[in-house]
Order: sequence, then structure tokens, then C-alpha cells
Amino acid sequence: MKLASKLILSGVAMTLAFTGPTASAVVVYDFDVLVTGAMPQGTSPWATLTIQNSGADTVNMTLTHNAGSAQGQFISKLLLNIDPFATGLSIIPGSPKIVGWGYGVDQFTDASGKFDMYVNFQVSNQNGGADRLKPGESVSWQVTGNGLDENHFVALSQGNLNVFGLLHIQGIPPDGGSGKVAPVPEPGTLTAIAVGLAALASRRLKRK
Repeated sequence: MKLASKLILSGVAMTLAFTGPTASAVVVYDFDVLVTGAMPQGTSPWATLTIQNSGADTVNMTLTHNAGSAQGQFISKLLLNIDPFATGLSIIPGSPKIVGWGYGVDQFTDASGKFDMYVNFQVSNQNGGADRLKPGESVSWQVTGNGLDENHFVALSQGNLNVFGLLHIQGIPPDGGSGKVAPVPEPGTLTAIAVGLAALASRRLKRK
């Protein structure tokens, strides 16, 4: 299981507490911690990902490039984790801004972390970059898989970087640089994390 009882992100430590018997049906990640590269300009969080259960075996995802992000910046890639990894995975894109995707257990290495899923977004500057994911814009897509729900995405990457996700931001002023940022979960999402920790602790006790 990829959860941890204490998360340390860029020097920010969060100790998790169990706050209820069931997990939220919505997971929200705010991307506001620089992992590597140039610091994005504007107001953080630069982006927000919402993952919501949408019936049997289906979740809806919406990635918003928040309006407080600096003009000229655009999102080029999102990486996520899936635990337990679901079989029969499929992604249904809902926007031409989404140009590629893939999934596999620890198959995608980035910034020393190993991730289970990626979604690529348009980087072309054609027509003034009209199809890029720019500040103030959102894209949505569905992910389906056997038994899949929003809590499958409350998991940490493996390797030397342990984060809930990773986002690439390009076109960072003043020189058009790029940076990679990770999320700190919103309070409601911490409940889902705590539920996973409680389940893990229960299983360990039963083994003794």
C-alpha cells in the first residue's frame, strides 16, 4: 500500500488524523509545492485536480489551471498513482487539449518518482497556443476500471519521490522555463487518506 502516516513535501510536514468512518466521494489536490525546476509565477495553488466517483467502476477528473497562475504558463503533463492498481483501465478524454495518456504499475519515472498513470496536454504554440491548458481553463476526462473509485488515487508515488501526483508547468516567465509541482491534499481528502491508514493498521494488527 502506497500510503504513509506522515508526508513531507518540500519541508512541509503533515501528520494525518482519522476523522470519520468513511472516505469522501471527492478527492481534491491543490498543486502548490515546487519539486524541481523553475518556480511557477502567480498565485499558488497553480492548479487544482478534482477526482469524483461517478458510479460503478468510473471516476471523473477535472484539472483546472487556476486563474491566479501567471499568463504564458501552461500545463503539459499530469502524473498520478493508483493503489490498488485496477485492471481494465481506460481513459475517455473530454477535450482536444488532452493529447495522450497511459497507465501501468510504477511504469512512469519522473523527478525520481515512479507513477502509475499520466495524461499529456497540448504543448504546440499553433494558433497562439489556443489548445494549451492556460490559466483560467479546465479540462475533464473519465477513467474507468474494474472496481475503480476516487480512493484508488489517494496513493503516493514510489522511488525517491513520494507525492500524490506531479504536474509539469511550462512557459514560466520571464524565460519560458518549466517546473514540476506536487499537491498538498485539501482537508476533505485527508479523510480518505486517514481511512486508508486505518485499514492498513487494522490489517497489520490482525496478522500479529
